[in-house]
Amino acid sequence: MKYEEDNRAFIRGYRDALPIFISYFAVSLAVGINAKNAGLSAFQASLMSFLNLTSTGQAAGIEIIRQHGTYIELIMSQLAINLRYLLMGTALAVRLRPGQSLGRRLMVSIGITDEIFALSSSVAKPLSPLYVFGCYCMSMPGWVLGTFTGAQLGNILPQTVVSAMSIALYAMFTYLVIEPARKSRILMSLVVISMLLSLLTDKLLPSLSFGMKVIILTVVISSAAALLFPVKDEDEKEDSLNGQS
Repeated sequence: MKYEEDNRAFIRGYRDALPIFISYFAVSLAVGINAKNAGLSAFQASLMSFLNLTSTGQAAGIEIIRQHGTYIELIMSQLAINLRYLLMGTALAVRLRPGQSLGRRLMVSIGITDEIFALSSSVAKPLSPLYVFGCYCMSMPGWVLGTFTGAQLGNILPQTVVSAMSIALYAMFTYLVIEPARKSRILMSLVVISMLLSLLTDKLLPSLSFGMKVIILTVVISSAAALLFPVKDEDEKEDSLNGQS
């Protein structure tokens, strides 16, 4: 019975993640093209996508590689940028059925992305680790295949087309930031402050490498925002509403 439940959960997650597969393939084309422009081969770019399933982290990592940054900068930037996945993993862990083994928890941890987290969070409790793993098994090939295709296109398409497609990833980042910022004055203010601090860092510290700038600005701005504008959890929101009533 337990095997059948796990099998159904995996199949459901696999099917639900089909839209993620399609979107990942489309977006990762730009990742592959940028990786190719940075000097990576199609195999190296695909391996990077397989081992580091994060568009933001990969975009920063590719830029650090292109600018011949150090390994320390590369490692620290990935830790700073991808720290949010630790919070997402903690949020999903409390939704799992009690008594899950370490192996099953690892199934959840390797497959956390923003999209998979959102999809898994929409599933009613208790959450099966096999559901998350099913989402991962559908989504990850789309990201890797798109990266490989993009890197190969970098060898085939005219340079003008490659240059145009290489900005697609940054256009997606802009949309992901601006859309929620339109609904929050605090978030919009933080976006503007981040842009100004980035510009100020470039002007005042021109010798500072891209990797170090990413690390410093990410840690400083995110820490300040968490301290000054903490997000209330659901229980605090309910208590606040009950107090007003």
